[in-house]
Parts: sequence; structure tokens; C-alpha cells
Amino acid sequence: MATGLREHLVTYFEEHHKLLEAGALRLLLGAPQPLVVSQELLERAGSGTPFVTEAMVAEVLDDLRPLAAVPVVTPVLAVEAADGADAARTAAADFHVVVEGFPRSMAPGPPIAGYSALFLARFRALQKMLRTRSTLSNLRTIRDGRPPEGTGSVIGMVREVRETSRQHHRIVTLDDETGTLEVLVLKESAAAGMPFLPDETLGVRLRYGADPDRLPTVVAVERPDVPLGRVAARAARPRQAVFLSDLHVGSKAFLGPAWERLVAFLRGEGPAPDLARAVDFVVIAGDLVDGIGIYPHQERDLAIGDVVEQYVELGRRLAQLPDRLTIVALPGNHDAVCPAEPQPALPANLAHELPANVRLLANPSTFSLAGVTVTAYHGRGFDDLIPALPGASYGRPTEVMRRMLQMRHLAPIYGSRTPLAPVTRDGLIVDPVPEILVTGHLHTYGVDRYRGTLLLNASTWQDETEYQRMRNITAVPAHAAIVDLATLGVVTLDCSGSTPTVRAEAA
Repeated sequence: MATGLREHLVTYFEEHHKLLEAGALRLLLGAPQPLVVSQELLERAGSGTPFVTEAMVAEVLDDLRPLAAVPVVTPVLAVEAADGADAARTAAADFHVVVEGFPRSMAPGPPIAGYSALFLARFRALQKMLRTRSTLSNLRTIRDGRPPEGTGSVIGMVREVRETSRQHHRIVTLDDETGTLEVLVLKESAAAGMPFLPDETLGVRLRYGADPDRLPTVVAVERPDVPLGRVAARAARPRQAVFLSDLHVGSKAFLGPAWERLVAFLRGEGPAPDLARAVDFVVIAGDLVDGIGIYPHQERDLAIGDVVEQYVELGRRLAQLPDRLTIVALPGNHDAVCPAEPQPALPANLAHELPANVRLLANPSTFSLAGVTVTAYHGRGFDDLIPALPGASYGRPTEVMRRMLQMRHLAPIYGSRTPLAPVTRDGLIVDPVPEILVTGHLHTYGVDRYRGTLLLNASTWQDETEYQRMRNITAVPAHAAIVDLATLGVVTLDCSGSTPTVRAEAA
């Protein structure tokens, strides 16, 4: 675990053109959330020095110590002496929180000031990723205006996109910290190949004409994206992780028999018992229970009408799994936490009935499993991105996940269906780039890859409800993705039938 995290931290600073001294690295490896500290270090260092020293890290840790004192996860793993205890200790030691999306502090002042701070933090973080791109030549701020060379580049956040009335070219309005600029995207140009989304941050290379009253033309677009040719981390030996989502415990449509088949498999009683015994981790990407009052007339669909009792039943179901496993669980929009994203982890008063091997994290969160970095996000952002992307659908989730990685953001659009919290740090930015990005929410199942990142849309364990049928959501339930952390190969366990089946997914 430490080796994988060390490599990620060194790479992270190299991508931002900083050299991490040995003492600084040692302190970071001992920090509760090393990426939060790293982001703060880059913010403070600016462009003044290429080095990150031990003293710089110590100063940031002192300033963040009050936040670090807040428990990161609850409950913690407590392993009793029993059969499999050594395996459980090993799995727990190989689990490490890199960064939780929920920053544990709201922006000060009125809401409008909070959202201004949120978007400024987002812009600055994504701007750093873009500043070093060689394709953005002669980079300037918007306030600097027209460059004398006639060509230049700016980085901005998309405020508005509209079409010209006759030629159907696009006019994109960009904001940075210094001003606003309208740019022209010709409909037949390469720059028009990918739609521009509200509130995404990108860089544009511009050509200015002789007439100063004409809009500059976009020659090329650069998004934060995943760097080409990056070296992805792998576990040192074969270790298996199971990825699930959308349990919806408490719903009449919860698939109890399918869950029992999953439990039997993980206990080595189904197909591929050797594979089952190699599983060390289970990740659940949100909607642990069905909740109360989430959609109209939900009470008709509930088997358990008390949300506290739903979590008690969740604890009973998770306790059926082998206690050697480390179970990582985050909330979704059906869970009893604040619905605005990023969401905090499930609170202790609802978690006390969960088994001791459950680690509760915020939504989203990034963590390491045996040195492999995983970003888990429930996926409410799909509800905004799918209508905004031509051709996107609920049945093809990994195509939208690719776009999330290209933007390096999970839910950029403000003011639509996904509520965003006015927090001091945008926890929906994808940083660092994970080896595995897992989502849920759509109640389907998808496996894909993009630039070295494995994309998983984890399956639901709830049958279709009347409300889902009304929204034309076709569920693909009871499919567990089993990932070999040494190779990132994927095996699908299908528990939807009376007999579980196992199949290998294409590499």
C-alpha cells in the first residue's frame, strides 16, 4: 500500500512540475488525507519554487491539524482473533484513504459567496492541469486581451454556449478570474467535434482576425483530460476486489435471493471458489438503503418504512459477508445524508449496527486498495450529463464516464438536477487520476477502459420499480464486477439467475 501511494504522490507533483524532497514525502505518507495536503502545498507554492520541502509540508499539516482531527471513517476495522484474522488484517492494512470529496467545512458567508468560492477553487485546480499543456501556446489571461502576434491561448470556464442564427456556428462565452470572452467555434472545425458543457473548464487556442470587432476563432480545444502514456499502478500480487452499488435495502424490490447467491459465492460455495477466496475488498458505490421520501409515493415500494430500521437491515445483510473482507461504502442520493454533492459519509448514529469491517467514506472518495487507486462516486451527475451530451443514454454509462475523465470532473453543471454544496474545495474534481473509476446510480452495468483507467458502472441489487419503469430505466441487476488488482482484469459474477455464472470481460 505505501509503495503504491508513494508512487502516486511523486507522480502527482511531477505532473505539476514540482520535486518532492524525501522528508516531505515521508510526512505526506503519514498524513490522514495526503492528497488534500498536496493540493494545499501546490496552492501555496505557486510558481515560486520547483521544490516541495519537509518544512513546507510541516507548515501545511499544522494549519490543517484541526480538520485532520475529525474522524475520517467510522466505524474503524476491529479484527478479533479468529479464523481468517490474518487475512482481514492484511486487507485492512492495504486500504488507505487518499482524499474524501467532502471537505468538512462550508464556505463562509452567504450562499452566493460560498458558490463563488467553490467555482473559483474549481477553476484554479483545473487551470493548473492545463497551464503546462504545450498545445496552449502564448497563454494569456482574458484581461490581457488580444496578443500582438494574432494568436494566443486562454483558459476559461464555460458560461454559455449558443448557435449563430444562419450558419449554426457556436459562440462560447468563457470566464476566468480576470474577465469574460466570447469566442467563435466554426461548425466544420475540429474544435467543434466535442460539445461544450456549461461550467466545464478548458483551454482554447485562438486566432484573431484583422478586424478587432470580430470574435477570435477557436483553432483547438484542450481539456484537462487524463495524460497520455501514464503508468498505472498495480497490486504487487493477485488481489481481488468486488464492486457493487445501489443495494436499496428496505425496498420491496431488494433482490434478497440474488444477494444470498453473492454471499454464498464469497464464502466459497459457488462457482470459482478459488477466485472467491482471493477476494479481499468489497466496494459499494452508494444507495445503501432505499431511504424515505426520495420520489413520489415511494412508501408503496417500501418493505421497511423506517430509515433507521433500513440501516439495521443493511448491517444484517453486510454481516452475512465473510468478516475477512474490508467493505468500503459511500452514500448515494437515497441515503440519509445531505443530498448536495459532495456528500458526507454516513453518520455514526446510523452506522452503529454495521459490521466492524465496514469503512464509511464520503461521496465521492478516492482510496487505495493494495496500491491501486480507486475513485468511487455514486453518480448523480449522470442526470445532468446524459441530457447535455448528444447520443448519451442511461444504457451506456461508460461513455459518459469517459467524458467525466476528459473534464476531470464528475458533475460540473450547476443549477440543474444535481445539487452542489458550497464547500471550500471542489471534491468532485478527479485528482489524482485513478486506476479504477466506479460509479452506480443508473441501475445498469458497464465495463470499459480509458487511457489506463478501468471504468465500472456497478450493478444494482434492486429489481425495477414502477417509478423506474415510468422513467424508462432498464435495470441490469445482480452483476458483481470482480477486479484483479494486479492486472485490472475483470470477471463478472451474474447472480440474477437461479445459478450464479462467471464470465471474463474483454481486456
